[in-house]
Amino acid sequence: MKSNISQLAKRAKSGDARAFGEIYSLFSAEMYRYALYSLGSEPAAQDAVQDAALEAWKNIGKLKDEEAAKAWFFKILNRCCKHSLREKYRADFTDLDSVSQLSSEDASGQIQLGIDLLRLMETLTKEEKDIVLLSAVSGLNSREIAKIIGLPAATVRSKLSRALAKLRTKEEMKK
Repeated sequence: MKSNISQLAKRAKSGDARAFGEIYSLFSAEMYRYALYSLGSEPAAQDAVQDAALEAWKNIGKLKDEEAAKAWFFKILNRCCKHSLREKYRADFTDLDSVSQLSSEDASGQIQLGIDLLRLMETLTKEEKDIVLLSAVSGLNSREIAKIIGLPAATVRSKLSRALAKLRTKEEMKK
């Protein structure tokens, strides 16, 4: 699959919009989940993913390593999410709408699990949250995460371990 992504990335870099669209479709669901857990709001997550896709398309020529296309997309998405959070706090606006809408929907196990996970994720620092999401939701390894957030890979692994332990402790306390 990586070689397929690499070939698509090469075609996209040469201006092939269809190839870019194929790459985007491969990552879009994971990008949305990352943004949703990072931002906590469906509309904000959708906006961040759209902004990231637009920025990626505008800058596809700057992609240096086609094999790292997924990490490159998530680095852009990470910046878009951070920008969205800055704007949210700058305007001093809290969007509780999406959580209340989720709560009012059919309380199936997956919806409840998502709400519980959102609440648990709020107990982490922004850095811990980014690392957990990039690892668990996006499936990136510690080297790829390190490039995105600017920390050594070993530090990423230790912070991930501590953050997961913190989440486990919080979940056990809840029971």
